[in-house]
Amino acid sequence: MEFIISFLSEWGYLALFICMALENMNIPIPSEIILGFAGFLVSQGIFSFWPTILIGTLAGLIGSLASYYMGYKGGRDMILRHTQKGGMGAKKMIAAKNWFETYGGIAVFTGRLLPGIRTFISLPAGIAQFPLPEFTILTIIGTIPWTIFLVYMGAMLGENWHSLLSYKLEIALVCIVICAIIAAVFHFYQKHKNNKHEAQ
Repeated sequence: MEFIISFLSEWGYLALFICMALENMNIPIPSEIILGFAGFLVSQGIFSFWPTILIGTLAGLIGSLASYYMGYKGGRDMILRHTQKGGMGAKKMIAAKNWFETYGGIAVFTGRLLPGIRTFISLPAGIAQFPLPEFTILTIIGTIPWTIFLVYMGAMLGENWHSLLSYKLEIALVCIVICAIIAAVFHFYQKHKNNKHEAQ
């Protein structure tokens, strides 16, 4: 954590971009630290709010596209190799795979809001060769609220920004509820659409 703080303090927006891109390439750098501290820098007048959101979102998209490409080229064998190693990363990858297989395209959006699988969701999307334009749009739409939320909370908490790490469970629960509602609405819409199509 100290390295990330020092890196962001010294290199500013460039460090923010690099850290967020790496995090979305499944490098274990918690976005709560990156964006929470970026929010603190906003409160100190070092960063500006909307440029921080823009850079965080753009970096998240680029990192996600890299993960998508790895899944696209690596296929299911890559997931098998990774999951056989075990550990927390393997569990998150399996969770992301199951989430995508259950909800399909909407999982790209909702998965971006779920701590634990948000960065891994790009891999099964790539493996399934989910259409790239749709993947890009859904990734952006899902990344923006996560980025805004953490930067805003970091700015509001100020010097206590690191307390975000203490509320990971609460954040996860809120995100899960939101995603469950979105998934239920989407499922109802699809079912209604299919029934209407069959009736015709």
